[in-house]
Amino acid sequence: MMKYLMIALAVSYLMFVYGCKKDPGTMPPDSSENNANEFPAGNRNFSWQMDSVAAFPSTLGGIWAFSDSDAYLMGYIFQWTDGVFTGYVGLHWNGKVWEKDIHGLPLEVAHYANDVTGDDHFMVSVGYCSIEPPLPGLGEFDNRTKKWKGYQFQTPGELYSVWTDGNGFFIAGGTNGMVYTKDSYTSEWVYSKAPTDFNFISVKGISKNEIYFLGAKSYLTGEYPGQLWKYKDNKWTKLLDNHDTTGTPIKIPEVTDFFSDMSVYRCSQTDSLYIYLAGHGIYELKSHGSSETFTKTTFVSRGFPIQPNELPSMSIKAFSPNDIWTGGLQYKLYHWNGKDFMKVEPVPTLQYGQFAGIFMKFSKTSSGKIWMILELGSQVYAVVQGTPNK
Repeated sequence: MMKYLMIALAVSYLMFVYGCKKDPGTMPPDSSENNANEFPAGNRNFSWQMDSVAAFPSTLGGIWAFSDSDAYLMGYIFQWTDGVFTGYVGLHWNGKVWEKDIHGLPLEVAHYANDVTGDDHFMVSVGYCSIEPPLPGLGEFDNRTKKWKGYQFQTPGELYSVWTDGNGFFIAGGTNGMVYTKDSYTSEWVYSKAPTDFNFISVKGISKNEIYFLGAKSYLTGEYPGQLWKYKDNKWTKLLDNHDTTGTPIKIPEVTDFFSDMSVYRCSQTDSLYIYLAGHGIYELKSHGSSETFTKTTFVSRGFPIQPNELPSMSIKAFSPNDIWTGGLQYKLYHWNGKDFMKVEPVPTLQYGQFAGIFMKFSKTSSGKIWMILELGSQVYAVVQGTPNK
């Protein structure tokens, strides 16, 4: 399961990297990169609140918010309720509290979510079913009708990530290069197999015809095999393989580098593609048009205060190249606004710089309200909401 993969990855990484120094290998950015005038600086002025939502041994897949007062938290959620320890597959935010009744979720949708996404009325949550060995499962929810529909597939493994173009196209990736696609709100899910045996832990797209997949494999002897694939116009292209760089346009060859998350963005005016990889260091990979020639820039070269030999970044979200959030171990949360990095401490009572807390799964509503999941301790979670200050 994704949660256990991330924990094992982080623990093995920390054992390996301390005392290991290496040059970040920074390439200087071209003079036009991240022009502060090209994208508005992301907002940093929020009023924060934290809601504890899940006790051990929970895992949270993510949040999708239809509005500031209508959001769904999906995962494997345990709570103490009236002295009884109860499990849930989702909670609903009604603007005041997290409700346990999420509009009559039927039994057949009872999967455990690793990820969730949606648009203005339709949401898809993907994960696995509660059987051994796990099989992929997902749930659909139409917010207009308040109706759920569940699927349980027979392909071995589980689904780790899902993305939508916001117009009815959904695509999910999972174990052993597994891909499931839905090409309209009413269509069925179609299985396909990518030309890799890596597990797709992050799926992000620009459009239904341009999608990127971050792949990971088991971690042995301090090596962290990772791949980055592009699926465009029904063709698979391997862009990066840090274990075997043969024929790949992106060269990050250190097998001690691992990648835990990815975000992508394309500027419609300049046709510039930005790919962000987080893990052992954070990389921005930039190209133009359909070119597979990338400029590689490390966040350290821009003043990111965490060196590659220190604690890894476990999550990243680029709302634009000048509005990027990244979370790492020990509650380390940073924001890039195109000019500098700011350390963000939204919950004053947290012991920043200590223990293994992680901010992750960032999302925003149209009002600019930001949502993130916070792992307070091993499999204990809260949701942090940031309301923009005017």
